[in-house]
Amino acid sequence: MKVLFICKNNQFRSQMAASIYNQITGTEDADSAGTYVGSVAVPEGTVIEGYFRTPDFFELMEENGMNIRGNRTKKLLPEMIESASIVVSIVQEPFIPDFLRNNEKVIWWGIADPSFATREVSEKTYSEIKSLVEQLVSSEGASL
Repeated sequence: MKVLFICKNNQFRSQMAASIYNQITGTEDADSAGTYVGSVAVPEGTVIEGYFRTPDFFELMEENGMNIRGNRTKKLLPEMIESASIVVSIVQEPFIPDFLRNNEKVIWWGIADPSFATREVSEKTYSEIKSLVEQLVSSEGASL
């Protein structure tokens, strides 16, 4: 089952969610993308580590067995939605493209988009996302 996690910049929440999903399922079935990637502020293909002022987020992920420092940003394209079995959107207005709205594949998660990923913010977000990913995997019949 191909799962696509989407957030605004594809730097934090969607990268975290895809990594957690892949770790829990023991697959590489999840990917991530951003709706604002490709803008002047967020060029596509940028290594995500460069966006963070502290290593807190990456250290937390590594402590949990996931090294994503070298991951690169990807722009969300309509064909990515079509090729996924499930799409999980963590995007808030005004960054939701029309092709994402009212799509039956999309599950909407309300996870805050922090302006600064401190250790505390990273831990809170990780806990929220991990719980939601576990629920998603369980509801899809995959074993944890």
